[in-house]
Amino acid sequence: MTEIRLIKRKELDKTKWNQLVELSAASVYNQIYYLDSLAEHWSAIVYGDYKGAIAVPYTIRLGVKGIYTPNFIRAVDWMGEKPECMDEVEQLLKKTFTRSNLNCNQQLFKESTPLYYQVLSDSSELKLGSQSTRSIKKFAKTGLEITAISMEEALPLIVRELKQKVKDLREIDFLRFENLLLNYKLSTCYCFGIKANSTLHAASILIEWNNELLYIKGGVDEFGKQHGLMHALIEYTIKFAHEREMKFSFEGSNVDSVRQFNLGFGAKDVVYYNWNWNNSPWWFRILMKLRK
Repeated sequence: MTEIRLIKRKELDKTKWNQLVELSAASVYNQIYYLDSLAEHWSAIVYGDYKGAIAVPYTIRLGVKGIYTPNFIRAVDWMGEKPECMDEVEQLLKKTFTRSNLNCNQQLFKESTPLYYQVLSDSSELKLGSQSTRSIKKFAKTGLEITAISMEEALPLIVRELKQKVKDLREIDFLRFENLLLNYKLSTCYCFGIKANSTLHAASILIEWNNELLYIKGGVDEFGKQHGLMHALIEYTIKFAHEREMKFSFEGSNVDSVRQFNLGFGAKDVVYYNWNWNNSPWWFRILMKLRK
């Protein structure tokens, strides 16, 4: 029987992992650099001699180890060949960790719940909804232009809006996010923005990966909201992707209003899965509830 192992990050064979990411056409989130930047800790389940594998990000709280999905990572993939029975993988993880809240791009485990992100495969799918159409008309009346900007210009606006909208993000999350993008391979990163009188009012950050342009995050100020700037920026980046024969992917959100915004461009839902269970001791559960 082929061996299934849980390997610590420091013991990972980087060359074999990178080959697996490339050969399996896994999502951008499985890169070592991405996981190192955003996960508190991570190990990997490895099947045989890297015939297959999955990243396992985890936290340690009061000595309790729990699997989790790091902020700014949508989901990890099982890459390569899968064992005939995933029960052995599930048992190994439940033996090592006391809880899980892991997003996977495949349905691997029994307790999995479907989630959705949105994708436009080609230009024929770009169909603007009524709200998108109205907003883009507002933008056109401003006479402003969409231009390429630097990561250093884009991040302050985006982080400022994230801090206002997502209250459970901590300062360390923003530092990890900024470090990830400021040091990412520039040739595969795109930033676009809309300025008026040298003030940036809307910005978006995208990463090219496996013939896909992935929308990472965007930000818009009050002026931009009133004049439809974000809708115009999204339409522009979708067309930018399709002109280069890449599909366009939103990062995904469990917030229905964000999903509806994405669908307003003709995007289609794509399913991924959340694996959630909790065998933590009673005192730990109480402390976590009090902390929230």
